[in-house]
Amino acid sequence: MNVPEPRLSNRPAREARRALALAWSVGFAMWGLLLSVGAVLPSIQTELGLSFTARSLVLALPFLSIAVSAVPGGWLADRRGIRRSVSLGGTIAVIGAGLRAVPGPLAVLLAAGTLFGVGLGLVIPNLPKLVSLRYGPRTAGLATGIYSTGLIGGSVCGIYVTTALASAAGSWRIALTAWTALGAVTVAGWGFLLPPADRPQPVGRREYRRLLGQRRLWILAFLFAAGNASYFFLVGAYPEYLTTRNVPVNDAFGQLALLIGTGIPAIFVAPTLSDRAGVRRPFLWGPHALIAVLLFGVGSVPREALPLVSVGLGLAEMAIFSLALLLAVDLFPPDEVGRASGLVISIAYVGALLGPLGFGIAMDLTHSFTAILAAFALLSVASAIAVFALPETGGRGRRP
Repeated sequence: MNVPEPRLSNRPAREARRALALAWSVGFAMWGLLLSVGAVLPSIQTELGLSFTARSLVLALPFLSIAVSAVPGGWLADRRGIRRSVSLGGTIAVIGAGLRAVPGPLAVLLAAGTLFGVGLGLVIPNLPKLVSLRYGPRTAGLATGIYSTGLIGGSVCGIYVTTALASAAGSWRIALTAWTALGAVTVAGWGFLLPPADRPQPVGRREYRRLLGQRRLWILAFLFAAGNASYFFLVGAYPEYLTTRNVPVNDAFGQLALLIGTGIPAIFVAPTLSDRAGVRRPFLWGPHALIAVLLFGVGSVPREALPLVSVGLGLAEMAIFSLALLLAVDLFPPDEVGRASGLVISIAYVGALLGPLGFGIAMDLTHSFTAILAAFALLSVASAIAVFALPETGGRGRRP
């Protein structure tokens, strides 16, 4: 009698795809919430009578609280699991985001933004952790690229859709409330629909000390922070620089939109191509080197060629972002990915703060865009060199 062969279940693959789709939706909603307030800052400033310093704090404080809470967020990912960690962080973020739309003084708005950043910091380290749990080394780049498109897509929609929504509704508070509702739905979906994963292992102090002693952790954190510093410097200063070259204001902001928009395909293509090529490091040192070349040379580029500079900067910046998240999966075992990602992301968002802050201080001291562009270019050169201190973790290299 012939015994039928057992069918191999494709349930793990289906569950991995569902988890990745949920990660994409959470990333889209959270980054949309993060950037949505920036789109309506002029209206907030006018209504509340804010100074420019206070206006800057509304946008900057969430980044500071992300940097602080990403470390415990990584610990929670390893200790409690990604379902609980994202549900907790997402709930805190949604509450903070909702409070931003509540009428009140500036203190309420700043406290709400800080609370939102705390929640988002708890969420972010769980995204690389999910990839380490659900996907192997051959497809980690593809998975990272897919969920990362949610982050950049949410950022772009947070900037541009919020402006249109506030204009149509006649209120910036309604626009922020709409984003809050989307965030609440996605967090609830994560909690109810995420497939169960392996039970997390206990995390002791000795394991944390061992992780902190690894050189690769600090190198990766530096590379991520350097990329964030240059990106957020460009977001804040690129249009202003272009106007000093007699580019009309609308055209200058159009170049910034081109830079940001180019990041959508780049954030997916870079890690996916690194899977196919079987290497990681060229997709990290190459973008850093490209940023250096473009920042050194942008002053001598004719106006007609500025779109090429914008496209190159957008491709490079988002390649760095996605590869840094991917390398956190490559360089550390699954039971450490949450903590390692939390530490790396914490330092990366310090870079996001220092980039614009450093620009402001340097501009007050030197009044020279040329010197500032050269400084950020040199930072990218140092970063490109530092990449070679990391092991090659692609398919052609030896995994640590």
